Amino acid sequence: MPASISQEMPICHSTFQELYDKLVQLFHTNEGRKDLEYCGVSIYSLFESTLKATLVCQGDSEIDLTELLSKAKALTDYCDEAILLYHFKEVPDHWRRMLMDSGLLNVMIQLKGLISIRTASEAPTDFEKLEPKVQSMMSELDICLVVSGAPGPDRRSTALLVLDELQAWLTAGRRRVKERQEAPSAKRLKVDVGERQKTEKEEGAAGRLKYPIERLTEAPSFEWFLAHCNQEIPTPFILPKGCGIIDEWPAFKHHPWKSTEYLLSVAADRVVPVEIGSQYTDADWSQKMMRFSDFVQEHIVKQEKDGPPAYLAQHDVFYQIPRLERDIIIPDYCYIEAELNDSYVQRTPQQEVLKNAWFGPKGTVSPLHQDPYHNLLCQVVGSKYLKLISHQQTPLVYPREGLMTNTSQIDVEHPDVEKFPAYKEVHYLECILQEGEVLYIPPKWWHFVKSLETSFSVSLWF
Repeated sequence: MPASISQEMPICHSTFQELYDKLVQLFHTNEGRKDLEYCGVSIYSLFESTLKATLVCQGDSEIDLTELLSKAKALTDYCDEAILLYHFKEVPDHWRRMLMDSGLLNVMIQLKGLISIRTASEAPTDFEKLEPKVQSMMSELDICLVVSGAPGPDRRSTALLVLDELQAWLTAGRRRVKERQEAPSAKRLKVDVGERQKTEKEEGAAGRLKYPIERLTEAPSFEWFLAHCNQEIPTPFILPKGCGIIDEWPAFKHHPWKSTEYLLSVAADRVVPVEIGSQYTDADWSQKMMRFSDFVQEHIVKQEKDGPPAYLAQHDVFYQIPRLERDIIIPDYCYIEAELNDSYVQRTPQQEVLKNAWFGPKGTVSPLHQDPYHNLLCQVVGSKYLKLISHQQTPLVYPREGLMTNTSQIDVEHPDVEKFPAYKEVHYLECILQEGEVLYIPPKWWHFVKSLETSFSVSLWF
């Protein structure tokens, strides 16, 4: 395994060589990729011949490497088109496997090219020359990882190793370049994403809630929590900051998610799916793959008011970037075996805790919707307003038809009571979830969420 490169050291090519050797080892035999033959003789043959040519190619032959990269890119493009022919839940494993292996082959070829570059190891221009090449390589591999899910023996672990080591290489290189600079701009990234002062209106909002959600004074016992969840109609409640549920998370301490400097050191060049638009029910809503550093700089640090808001929403960033997963600790409550009933009709797949990240600027919204599982919503940075409505009142919130039956037609902030008159009869609960607090949301309870400031939350479904 490559040595850690997060420590200070001269810019060198040993990291690239070690990662290249790791990929050679992964592809040493074709026993782990026999199922790729199901993609067709021509595609399988193109992959195998490109891999073989990469292994024997001399890295200083730019023409050969360019040709090999073109073939690897053709493979990933073809896989993308093939995958689009299926519903995402029905994509055959062999196409997802071919996409992942082609992505790793693409990286392997580019690493071979980087190894051949000979420059003076201490010159700042070395890093500036290699940085965009490494960024591009990471972006392409990350997209393959997210789209394919990285099936196949050792594929995910190898891809994550490559991405983690290259990110650490970039972070260390940028640190060295910054230290050589005399300009004070070196401090530009040291911005706490939750440091904005709340307005007087926001400070007093918690005391003006009409129907506040119950706040416990201390963490309940495991047995109490299980009994509460097993009620026919469990109710939401808030676990306060300081009760010991998430207070010891590294995300609050030595790996603070409030610090953009820390977040960028871990994930600056990773590519993540970002929602563009006020909420997913809007006609102009869209999704795009975006480099994490671009998302942070454009939508978290600057928070420009002219463009549409962007939201890293309901994404298992912890599966994609395990270094961030080490910053949280799943509460024991998530491992209860709650009884199934009319509102909790199925457990999570493999009874695992489903973890999702919600990171965005002030004003991001999740429209009124419901989820099928028990949920602990953990507020790590900033604060959010939530309105909750029992599933017993489902007819009063006018669920949509079709694919979004779990989403209401009601615009909670501007309800059209003439079009939806029954909504006036709704009984609701509400809260402002503050940093360090945890909100329990029972299955099928409708909930509307809005960030009152820059916010980073983690939802834990179980």
